[in-house]
Amino acid sequence: MEQLGKVAEWNGDRGYGFIQPLQADAPRVFFHVREYRQDGRRPEAGELVRYSARRQEDGRWRADAVRRAVAPRRPAATPPTGSTKRTGGGDAWAVWLAVAAHLVALGWALQSSRLQPLVPLVLLCLCCVAWIACILDKQAARHGRWRIPESTLHLLELLGGWPGAAVAQQVLRHKTRKLSYRIGFWLAVLANAAVFWGWVLGLF
Repeated sequence: MEQLGKVAEWNGDRGYGFIQPLQADAPRVFFHVREYRQDGRRPEAGELVRYSARRQEDGRWRADAVRRAVAPRRPAATPPTGSTKRTGGGDAWAVWLAVAAHLVALGWALQSSRLQPLVPLVLLCLCCVAWIACILDKQAARHGRWRIPESTLHLLELLGGWPGAAVAQQVLRHKTRKLSYRIGFWLAVLANAAVFWGWVLGLF
């Protein structure tokens, strides 16, 4: 029988959460993103949902056929039909500016012999790895599979792959709205820039 409840907890990285039934003193019900029947969006904590509950072999309850009980609000304004304009997060302009400045600085460092040619090749490989990691994580998010931990993505950014991750995020519109991730991303960029360019310029 279909029931009503609210999403009490949602773990976006692992793709699962818990529903709190509206009945008083009812236990929370586990559900996986695969059971969420709302194509094109992810569950959100606090949203009202309809679901069917079944008891598992271990005695715990699990929700099936979870769907949003209230239709999502329509945006106040929609782009004209056929428009291809796509935006990333609010810091998209800063991301592209940082990538462009980084490439220009690398070109200058190479031309002035401050960098060995092997260094940009290593950085390019790191960028490719970070790009692929973002693609895999985006696909995992869409299909409810195991996600790449954010700490791993930040480590790749910190090691020098942040331009590849930055471009992938903007092109794929991946993690461009998650504030906690964006803060971690920019901290990794700043830390990498401080260490790398301090070393290139001989500051330490």
